[in-house]
Amino acid sequence: MSRAADALGVARLAAAAAFPPALARAADRPDGGSTPLLLFLVAAATDFFDGRVARRSGKASRHGAMLDFGADVAFVLGAATSGAALGFVPWATPVAIVAAVGSYALASARAGQVAYSAVGHAAGVGNYALAGVLAGVVALPGSGVDRVLHFASLLIIVLNLAAVVDHLVPRRTEAGRER
Repeated sequence: MSRAADALGVARLAAAAAFPPALARAADRPDGGSTPLLLFLVAAATDFFDGRVARRSGKASRHGAMLDFGADVAFVLGAATSGAALGFVPWATPVAIVAAVGSYALASARAGQVAYSAVGHAAGVGNYALAGVLAGVVALPGSGVDRVLHFASLLIIVLNLAAVVDHLVPRRTEAGRER
């Protein structure tokens, strides 16, 4: 196991725990606040680097992959749920994320390996972007970022539901077999 990569995952878990209350505090202030934006940047940077660090050290592990996945889910779901609780995004947003995560876990268990999906990957990237836009709404109140957030939340719902379908509906390959 790569201790450096694990440390990055743990830092992302800490950012995930700190993001919802920081978002709520910043939303209550007329001038907003930049703490959620800083936490988003920490989460995004640690997500970007942890796998690279583990692979470079030659110590990528199943444990590390699970820590990475758990930290990602904790961060994006915490952001989406707190955004919904504060009225920034519809409740369908975190519900769609939960559905996509559940379908990914189910498809992976069924396949006995990671059930990679390009649509699921796009949804995961979009989920992070949504957290960044949420942070931007409170960091830059009155700037119009809230209009971007409305569109982004609808896109995230659609992407995550598309990931559910992609994970759970078997497709036929050219040879006629299910993939």
